[in-house]
Amino acid sequence: MSEFFLANPFSGLLLTLGCYWFGQFLYHKTGWTLLQPILTSAIIIIIFLTMGNIPYEAYYDQNAILNYILPLTAVVLALPLYRNLHILKKYALPIMAGIITGTVVTMGSILLVGKLMGTDISILISMLPKSATNPIALEVSQIIGGIPSFTVAMVVITGVFGGVLGPELLNLFRIRHEVARGIALGSMSHAVGTARAFKESEIEGSMSSLAMAIAGMLTAILSPLFVLFL
Repeated sequence: MSEFFLANPFSGLLLTLGCYWFGQFLYHKTGWTLLQPILTSAIIIIIFLTMGNIPYEAYYDQNAILNYILPLTAVVLALPLYRNLHILKKYALPIMAGIITGTVVTMGSILLVGKLMGTDISILISMLPKSATNPIALEVSQIIGGIPSFTVAMVVITGVFGGVLGPELLNLFRIRHEVARGIALGSMSHAVGTARAFKESEIEGSMSSLAMAIAGMLTAILSPLFVLFL
C-alpha cells in the first residue's frame, strides 16, 4: 500500500478530498453533531496513514496544491461580510468589545491556569496563540520562543473542538443572537469555527470571519506582552 501511495503524486490529495466527501455524506446522513466532516475525515486519514506506514511528510507534499489554494480562499470571506455590512455598522462597538475581551480573556486564562498548575513556561508560551488561525499562530510561536509544532497541534485541537461543539455550547447557554454566536466561534475557533458558522447562517459566518481576522491580529500584538508576565 505504501509503495503504491507514494508512487502516485496525487494520492494524498485524492485521500483528503475523498475522506472529506465521505465525512460530509456521513454527517448529512446521520445528523450527529460529533460526526462533523473535518473531524471524521481527519480520523480516517490518521488511521490510513498509520496503518499504511505512510510518512506524514509525503502526505503533506502530495497536498501541495490544496495547501497553496486554501489560504487564497480566505478572500472569498469578504463577500458575505460586505453583504452584511449594515449589521457590522449597527453592532460595531459590541463586536469589537466582544473580540477584544474574548482574545484577552483566552490568553489570560491560559497563563493563569497554567501557572497555578505549574505548567512549563515553554508550554505556556506555545499555547498563547492557540486561538489564532494556523499561519499567524505558527509565526507568533516562533517569535515569542514557543514550540511551533505544539502550537499547531493546539490550534487544530481548538479549532476542531469549537467547530464540533461550539454551536451546541452556545445553545446550551441560550445564546441565540447570530452576531454574538459568530463572534464567539471566530474568536475562539478561527477557520474551523468559521466554517461551522457558515453552516449555521451567512450572518454567523460573516461575523465569524471578521472575528477570526481581528482576533488573529490581536493575538500577534498581545502575545509578546503576555510573555513579559512570565
